[in-house]
This record gives sequence, structure tokens and C-alpha cells, in this order.
Amino acid sequence: MKLAAFEMIAKPHRDISRGNFTPDTYAAKLGQVVKKKGSPEYRSAQQFFEKTYMTDGLKRLLSGVEGRLKGRERQNQDPIIQLQTPFGGGKTHTLIALYHKAMEWDVTPITIIGSQMDTTDSFWGQIETQLTGSIANFGGLIAPGSNSISELFSTNDKPVMILMDEVLHYLARAAGVSVESSTLANQTITFMLSLTEAVASSPNVVFIVTLQESEIAPITSDFPLFNDLLGRMKRTVTPVGDGEIASIIRKRLFSEVNEKEARKVVREFAKYARTEGILPSGVQESEYRDQFVKSYPFQPEVVDVLYERWGSFPEFQRTRGVLRLLSRVVHRACGKNRPYITLADFDLSDTDIREELLEHIDNQYRSVIASDIMGNNARAKSADKALGNTYENLALGTRTATAIFLYSFTGGVERGATLDEVKRSTALTGQPAAIIDSAKNQLTQHLFYLRTENGTSYFDTQPNLRRIVRTRMENIDNEVVDARVNAQLQANFKSGEYLKIYIAPKDGTDVPDGDDLKLIVLSKRDEAFCQSLIENRGETPRIYRNTLFFIIPSSGETKQLKTEVMRVIAYEEIKKDNSLNLSPTQRKEINDTLKQSKSVLENALRQDYRTVLIPSKEGFVEEDLGLPAAGMNAPFDERVYEMLRVKEKILTSIGPRNILIRYLKNNDTVSTSQLLHSSLRTPGETLVIREAWINGIRQGVQEETAPFALGEKGSGRLIPHYFQTTPQEIRLDNDEVIIQPKLIRESLTPEEILHDYLKENETISTSLPFQYNPQSANEPRPLRDVWEAAIREGVRQGTFGIGDNIDDETVLRAFRQEVSTITLGDNEILIHPSLCTKLIVELPPPDSPDGSEGVDPPDDTSDDSIPDGESKKTIGIRFRLPQGRVSNVAQHLNRLQSNFQNMQLELKASDGEISPDAYEEFKENLRALGIEIEEV
Repeated sequence: MKLAAFEMIAKPHRDISRGNFTPDTYAAKLGQVVKKKGSPEYRSAQQFFEKTYMTDGLKRLLSGVEGRLKGRERQNQDPIIQLQTPFGGGKTHTLIALYHKAMEWDVTPITIIGSQMDTTDSFWGQIETQLTGSIANFGGLIAPGSNSISELFSTNDKPVMILMDEVLHYLARAAGVSVESSTLANQTITFMLSLTEAVASSPNVVFIVTLQESEIAPITSDFPLFNDLLGRMKRTVTPVGDGEIASIIRKRLFSEVNEKEARKVVREFAKYARTEGILPSGVQESEYRDQFVKSYPFQPEVVDVLYERWGSFPEFQRTRGVLRLLSRVVHRACGKNRPYITLADFDLSDTDIREELLEHIDNQYRSVIASDIMGNNARAKSADKALGNTYENLALGTRTATAIFLYSFTGGVERGATLDEVKRSTALTGQPAAIIDSAKNQLTQHLFYLRTENGTSYFDTQPNLRRIVRTRMENIDNEVVDARVNAQLQANFKSGEYLKIYIAPKDGTDVPDGDDLKLIVLSKRDEAFCQSLIENRGETPRIYRNTLFFIIPSSGETKQLKTEVMRVIAYEEIKKDNSLNLSPTQRKEINDTLKQSKSVLENALRQDYRTVLIPSKEGFVEEDLGLPAAGMNAPFDERVYEMLRVKEKILTSIGPRNILIRYLKNNDTVSTSQLLHSSLRTPGETLVIREAWINGIRQGVQEETAPFALGEKGSGRLIPHYFQTTPQEIRLDNDEVIIQPKLIRESLTPEEILHDYLKENETISTSLPFQYNPQSANEPRPLRDVWEAAIREGVRQGTFGIGDNIDDETVLRAFRQEVSTITLGDNEILIHPSLCTKLIVELPPPDSPDGSEGVDPPDDTSDDSIPDGESKKTIGIRFRLPQGRVSNVAQHLNRLQSNFQNMQLELKASDGEISPDAYEEFKENLRALGIEIEEV
């Protein structure tokens, strides 16, 4: 809701709207009015009463005095009245009102103004002169008695009104004038006592004397007789109540006020204050609204601060000073489209306003205003700009500083403003009051003379702690700052579970070329440097180019972090500086600030480092990490990783079907290492993490309808290991491959091996089904476990044998026996059963002259390969022991020994050498087993 400007609702008097007034405009002086001099608004009764708000006290006073003078029966018709006012509480205005009424009532006024009288004159002489025109009886310095005074009154044919003001001024001087054994001061007080008696006995005479509250104690202390006089002044009148000052001001400054429109504005602000929670503590919205209606267009706080705080200065005339100051404020506020006037609307750049305030406070505040609030380079303007373009034109920093300045001074002990008071005096309807919090915080950072203690802000002539801090900050060496910034980077950027972090590398050699993800921390944006790190590791081209990400300050430099680092260093230096005269509150602030420095620096770093550069095919994509939520300060590697995951730059899962379609659709096999590294080498490719590949491959291999198998490929072989079963491990290395299901043979029998492989061959390598070449690329291959199981079964049942090809010689290892080891080596062979039979040859006894050799078949009565059905009582064979077959032969010898009590072996070894000691040790070991040795 747009509110009308105040000058359209409350119309200022013409002299105010035009600025046609001087500092003396409101300097009301009874003496000038009596002499028909001074401003027309005081000497002209008509103008005076047009601009005078008739307070309840003034109305009662005038009514009672009129009744006394005219002999009417009215209340409050006391002949002697003490007009008691606070300092600047409207006493002169009241005396002028009485004087004008005296002329209106055809009463003889007698005015005695102590500050204007010399000590050669006396109060009694003045009364006689003003009544008769000359001095006939009261010319001396000895006070006349009450009878003489009464006789003087009887000579006048009109009622008499005696107005006596500024008595203390006269008594202070009269105390130095000796009158016989007394003083003129004592004579004056004696006269006033007699005057009260004479007035009381004269029916048409009134005696009104003004006494300020501040005057009574000095008079009674110096002149004890004055207490008797006070006792006779039974009626004390206070013409201005505290609740009426706002109405007096409004009447004096504005010719008319549209109450209806004023209430609209007030209602709107009161509602806003309630909604924003800035109503005065303990005050209901309706109460505040009533106060505002009475003071409109001024906010109630304007009158309160000026009247109660500034008015407590002895030199500040509450009514006169407030009127003079507000006249200038109103004039300056006109035309600025303000719906009401607040303390923030006091234009301190206006000389008259500024000087009116400076007159009552330390003149040093002139430089405070220039430096912090209203100078050409005032720091409050920096706060205005810091709030952003949306609020800069509202000058909320300057308005906030102005309101705090007005709250900062008092003749008493109350000083400064709470945040709610500042908001109420500064905030604008239509804008959130919370913006004033930001304005206040900016002022705290920028202003030198603004202090805040115990929740209250005020200006002081002593530089605040922040100014000292700022001065220290400006003198810190850049090298010191850079070192602390680097230390903070080291503290906050640490390699974690998700990315390895490298801070400010000098060149590509500082960043390893591995398949792990890396976050490079730079102090400024330099895409050319980033590109060089991606492409090369020193003199070597980088392989894993898509594993590098870069984090840089959003503003282009570590501005916030550097500022906070300098601030912390400054606080550390100040804490050590014993020459500074710091208050306990300031020392506490230093300690509290340093306690919080760790989190402040981390927060500043996080505010700076928010921009992540992600490599793409065309250069870099920029992403903003944003500020972490309060209390959620996850490590940078985790935050960057999570952002990459959300932006789908990194995949944490990949389905088996996607693997099949994207990588295996047009290939028989794909290396799992190739899968892993395929997205790590090309900038801009979507990254799939290692665990995602492992989980995706495992899921694909173990599914009932597995889309692929897992095996190994290398050295010309392709060996499937797992299909529709869970792999023991997934290595993601070069030899490990995923395999098209069409290449997998899931079952195999020994008979099939014999038929498919040994039908036309006496021997085949056990690696034959896994050999891979272009001609056999599409041939199905048995799973290794299937192949091995079929071999073991075939050897055990005698479908074929297993052995080795050693130097082109076939050596049978097992036939109709359990197979302990299957190597699938190129020299490991399956042997046709017919050849196995030939290799098993019966030899003559050991002394046979032909020296023939062979292998005695196992003692197996079921072995139909031995034609002779009779058992052998003795056997003798000679055989050459193949290299590496001792353990294999030993098991057969052991079995043979179970059939014979006496078994003798002859050992001959040649084509080698052994030392005598080793040979002796060998024989000794045999003897230790109970074996007798015979040299042959």
C-alpha cells in the first residue's frame, strides 16, 4: 500500500515549508513581548494563540487566574501561584500567554525578570514603577512591608497580575550587595514574603512566580529563608504534561492536519511493526497507534528521544530546542515522499541540524559524523552499497547510522539504541525489517566510531575496536596473509574417500596420472593452466584426462578468506599489545572472536570456494557448490563428489544391460580394465566409478539370465570362469574380460572331450579349448570349472590320461587315478587311452640282459589292460625320472610298497653336479630314515 507524503497530510506552516526561520524564531522572551518587540508570532496575541496548543494545565491556569482577577467564583483561584516546570518545559510560553490574557482582560500586568535587572534596581522598585510610572516610596534597597505593598495595590483602579521570572539569576548577584547588616538577596526574599501577604489580602491581585526544578535546591541551600516562601506558595502549577509535548510541537509546526489520512498512515505502520515484531516491549499495537496519532507526522520515538534524552542536557531547551531542530528537519524532509518522519530522517548533512545537535555534545562528534555517517566518503555509504542494488537507493546504512546517532546521547545514563529501536526508526513499510539487521552488521564492519555493548549500539569519540582492527589489517604484510591463507587451504582441503586433493600445483608433475578422481584447488581462475594439467603430466601426455576437476574462488580470488585471515591476525596482534587501553568488554570481544576464528575462517573459505570447473569436450562446464546449510560442513571432496553425482557427471551405478548394450553388443569380449578406464581418459565423458563397475559386472554374471560371463584373456587364450554364478572377485585388470554368452559352453563330459578332441589325436594340450585366434573366435568355450571337472572325471574313469609334453616326449602323469593339479599349461596334455596303454610296459627282472625299461601298471586287478591274469611275485623296472616329478612318482612307489615286503631302488644321477658335503648330507638324511645305503 503506497502511503501519501506527510506534507500532504500535515501541512507545515509557510515559514517552515519555505525555510524562512532563524535560530531565534522560537526564542520566546517575555521582556521583548512587553516592549512590543521580537517575532510577530509572540508579540501578536492572535498569532500567538493560533500557534499555541492549549494544554490542560494552561487552560486551568488561565481560567483560575481570570476568576481571581475578576472576582468570579471559580476553582483554582489561588492568589499566589508557583509555576514549576522542568528545564525548557514551556514556562516562558506560559508567561507570554498570561501577559496577552492580562491585556485581553484589562488587567495591569507587572513583569519582573530577574536576569534583566541590575542590582541597583529592586523588585519593589519595579512594581511601583510599573504601577504608578515613577518611584516615590520604594526607592531604597530596604524591602517594604506588606502594608505598604497593599496600599500601593489600592491606588490602582485595575486588577494586577504580577509575573516574576528567573529569580535565581537576580538572587545570585544580589547576594554580593550589602544592605546594612544584610544583603540585597535576603532583602529580596523578605520582600517576596511580604508580597505574598499583601497579594493574599488584595482581592484582585495575582502573584505568579516561575521556578525551574533545577533552581529550587540551590536557592533553599543558599537562602534558608526561601523555604518559608515556598511554604506560602501552596499552589504549584505545571503547565505542560509529558504527554502533551507532541501536541505542542505539532500545533507549533503545522497549520493543519488531516486526522483521517494521518490515522491511515499510522494504522499501516502499526500493523507493519506488529507483523515484523518491532513494537516497543510491553506496548500493545493500539497503544502505540494512539501515541503515533498524537505525534504525527513524527514517530513517537522522535519526540521521546529529543524531549527525554537530548532534553536532559542543561543547555537544550526542551520545547524551544526541539521546535527549532524539528523545523529544520521538517523542511529538509519535505519533497522526499516520506509518509512520516523518523529519527533516520534527520539529515545530518544539513548544517543547521548538525550544529543544533553538536552544540550540546562534544565537538569531536563533528568528525564522527563526517567520517562515519554523512561525509563525502562516509563509511555508512559503503554499507548502503553492500546491501545490493535492490536496497542501495534506500540508503538503509546511512539511515540506520543516523538513527543510532540520535539515540547515542543523553544528559543522564541511558545511552544507545537496541536493535528493535533502530529497526522501528529506520525500517520502511514494504521492506522487511530484517534488512536492518544486515545494515547494522555492515555498519559494524565499516564504521570506526560505532560501538555495541550489551545489545545496545551508540557512537563514541573513541575509535571502536573494529577501527583498531581495520587499521591493523591495512598494515599486515601480504606474505604473512598468503602464508595463513595457504595454511587454511591445507586445513580445509584434504583428500578423502571420494577425491584426492592437490592444492595449487605448480605444473602437471605435481598431479599424478592415476585412475583416481582428483580435485585441484587453485587461487584464481586460469582455464589455460587447467587445460595444460589435463593434457600433460610434465613432459608426458596425461592418460587419465577425465579424472581432474578444479575448484576456484567464485569472485575470481580468495577475497573473503583473505579478509577474515587479516582480521584474525589483527585480533591476535591487538591481544598481545598491552599499550592499548581496552575495556573489559573489548577484551572479551577479542577473546570471543579468536575462539570463533576457526569456524569463521572455514566459513569464509567455503564462501569463496564454490565454483567447480568440470572438463568437457569443448572446454569447461562451471557449477556452483552453493553455501552449505548451517552445521552441514561436509568435506570438500564429498561435496564436490555429491554435486558431480547429482549433475550426472559421475555414475555410482550401472546396470548389466547397459554394459551389454554400450560395450559388448558388437564385441565377443571386453576387458574389464577397458570398461573402467574408458570414461577416465576422454574429458567430458560420464564417469563410472570402480564400485559401480564391480557391482554391475557381478550382477550381470550372477543373474539367472546372465547377459555375459566373466573370464580371462591373454597370451592367446580366452578362459571363461563365471557364468550365472557369483564371481569370487572382480579385479578390473587387463586380463579380465566379460564374454558374450554365445561363447560359453556350460556342460561337458569326458566322452565329449574324447570325441571332440582326441578322436584323431593321441594328445592335446589342456589349454586347447581356450586358445583364441580369428579362426576360433566364435567357438564356444567351456567354463574352466566345467573343463577341469570333466578332465578329472575322464582321467579317473580311464577315458583318457593326463601328462606332460617334455622335450617332445609324452610323459604320462595319471591314468585311472585322481588328478591333484590341472595347470592348463601349454605343455600339459590329455593322452588318448590307447597311448596310455602303450606307455604302461611290463619290464623283465632287474638282471635282465636286454636292459629294457618301462612303467609297471598299477596293481589293479580290475585293470583289463594287463593280459596276464596271474599276480606278479616280483617286478623290476628302470625308468628315467622327469624333472619336477619326484613327488608324483613317490605316491606310486608308496602304493607299490604296500604290495611288497622288500623293495630296492637304484639311483643314478648324471648331467649335473653336487658338492661332496651336500652329497654326504643327502646320504645321512637317508640313513636317519633307517635306510641302508650301498654305493654302486
